Amino acid sequence: MDENEKLAQEVKAWRAKGGITAEAAAKVLGIPKRTFEGIEQGRGFPYPVLLRVAMESKTLALQAMLEDSPRVERRRQKPERSV
Repeated sequence: MDENEKLAQEVKAWRAKGGITAEAAAKVLGIPKRTFEGIEQGRGFPYPVLLRVAMESKTLALQAMLEDSPRVERRRQKPERSV
């Protein structure tokens, strides 16, 4: 597996973990959607290390935001309904 394929797999896994669209992921990372799609298709990116750092940073920021959200806390405290 070459570096571009490895990066593509990492990016796909990151996006799937976050449950976001390619358009939203591109916006979060500050790159054009077409560029993001190209990365996912294995066409590479000139700065793979920076992309990995950005993905990790955005993941941590999103996790912190969700943990601090009162709406998320309320959802966790509600008992689940049985069907």
